[in-house]
Parts: sequence; structure tokens; C-alpha cells
Amino acid sequence: MTTTPVEIVLTNPATAVAQRAFAGTTAVALAAGMIAVAFSDGPWWATVLWELALLAGVAVMVRVWSSAGTSATRSTALRAGGTTASAEVRNSTKDFDGESVTHDLTLWVPLEDSGFEVRHQCNHYRGERSLQVLVDPADRTWAVVH
Repeated sequence: MTTTPVEIVLTNPATAVAQRAFAGTTAVALAAGMIAVAFSDGPWWATVLWELALLAGVAVMVRVWSSAGTSATRSTALRAGGTTASAEVRNSTKDFDGESVTHDLTLWVPLEDSGFEVRHQCNHYRGERSLQVLVDPADRTWAVVH
């Protein structure tokens, strides 16, 4: 059975703690704002709109809090069980949105007996023919080491 390769965004535990602290603090502030808006004297329709907007903000912060821990855990596992390899850049497409350049790369990640093709988006690419990757052949997780 082959599993689909999964890209891991390398995150260190200190960064994950900082992201969780920011997301938690912001979620609490948004929840306090929801309480304040509920007791405001505005029209009912404005109160409903503000409550929905603040609730959406809380949902985003909960997602940021959750994903920070997951990224750090996956990064630690990949660093422990992965090996470094040189992934061949098979194709690159440059996208300029008016403010920044993003590269859409197609990479061939080699394994001992085979390999797999993946796509990676970043703004660190400088035209190299290969990129260093960290890959775990057992569960086919990988990450570009920038």
C-alpha cells in the first residue's frame, strides 16, 4: 500500500509556543469583545453582524492554536525518523502578485529504492537545480529545508 506524500512545514517548539500564546491571547480578547458587543446599545442587526465577525475571528485563532502544536509535533517526528536527501527540481513556475514572488516547484524526492513527485510553494527559491529535503520513507512525510 502506498501512502500519499505529505509535506510538513518545519516548525520548532519555541515558535509553536509563541504562535499558541498569540492565538490564545487574541481568542480571549475576541471573546471579551463578544461579551461587550452583546451588552451594547446598538441596533440588533449590527450586534448580530459584530457577533458573527468576532466569532469567526475566534474560530480562526482556535485553528491557529491547534495547527501550531500539530506542526511542531510532526516536525519533531520527521527530524527524529527522517533522512536528508537532495530533491531534483523538475519544474518551477514564478508568480508575482504585485508585492511578492512565489515559486511553484515540482520536485522529485528520491528514496532508496524509488521516489515520488511532489509540489512545493515557497518564496525562497533562487533557481537551484536541487533542494535539500528531509524525508521519512516509512510514512512518506517530507519537508524542504530552507
